Amino acid sequence: MTDRQLQVRILWEGVENSIISLKKFEIDSHRYEGCDTAVLTFVRNNVAENGPALWFEQSILNSSWVSVEIRDLKENNAAWTMIFYGLVDHVRVFSQNSVVEMECRDALARLIDLRMQGSWLNHTGADLLSVLAKASGLGARVSFPADMPDHMLGQFWQIEHKRGSFLSQHRFQTAADLAFSVAREALCDLYADGPNLVCEPIQSSYQNQDVIDVRGLVFDTDFARDLQLSSGIIVHLASWDSRQRNSTHLYYDGKTFSENAPVTEKTLHTFRVPGRRMEDLRRLARGKYERIAAHAVCARVSMPGLIGLGPRQFMRVVVGQTEEILGVDQVISRFSLEEGFVQHVVLRRRGGQT
Repeated sequence: MTDRQLQVRILWEGVENSIISLKKFEIDSHRYEGCDTAVLTFVRNNVAENGPALWFEQSILNSSWVSVEIRDLKENNAAWTMIFYGLVDHVRVFSQNSVVEMECRDALARLIDLRMQGSWLNHTGADLLSVLAKASGLGARVSFPADMPDHMLGQFWQIEHKRGSFLSQHRFQTAADLAFSVAREALCDLYADGPNLVCEPIQSSYQNQDVIDVRGLVFDTDFARDLQLSSGIIVHLASWDSRQRNSTHLYYDGKTFSENAPVTEKTLHTFRVPGRRMEDLRRLARGKYERIAAHAVCARVSMPGLIGLGPRQFMRVVVGQTEEILGVDQVISRFSLEEGFVQHVVLRRRGGQT
């Protein structure tokens, strides 16, 4: 890991810019239902007043796609690996116009910036995500779990669904709010891959994924255990139908479902979700349980930067006296000419689940 010769390049719509040279970057990639972000710092090679203008100095601004790529020249047939792709949101120029700092968000920014102005009727979840991606100018790769058929959203069973689809009634303000809600309830991950919106089932086991072994490579580690979560939790979902005047309760302990309140000392987490069928409650309970239980163990690792490391992968680490395979929740990648390429990684016990 130490015998490396790293090379980084920044591409604007696939083309390098000779006017500015990269000095350092910090990229924050995560799986927390939000944009990956990057802060890029450049040195301007030509600071003369009559020098060529950069794109953000034009009278008409048109931010282009920017990508950060890295490779290790010590590897055979070293190929460029893209570690960030997005748009510039904010530009700072200082040090007498010689240093430029740019703050960027990945392609999910298009969904976050798109305000909901219409309704959705008789769309499946996959259809709705494809429509939102198209409206945001993004491509779409959408797939739902095979054991969880996609179902209709919007106007469907009863008139309440139509009422809930209008702007004045539904709770969604942005396209991202709606897209994450659809993916979350289908037990899927939703994220940006380059200029594409990706929705895919969360893996049920890490066994079918490559596990990255970083034992002996890390600079520093710290581990935290939530003793309350480790002692066990139960998710309780309460739903009701105002027209039929009945209510439904579902309890889930990570293994079994029950409609009766269990007698236990485990911590109870209650959520109210009106107007849902039993099959919907089972799906929601699984997702909520897995997201809560993941926080029972948290590891933070500092290590030499690993090209290609990102959220939703798995790493083998030593936790106390034992080895564990934990899911990558967040990767903060830092590069500078002075300090090289390092990463700070947050790991949790995902077990292939969100």
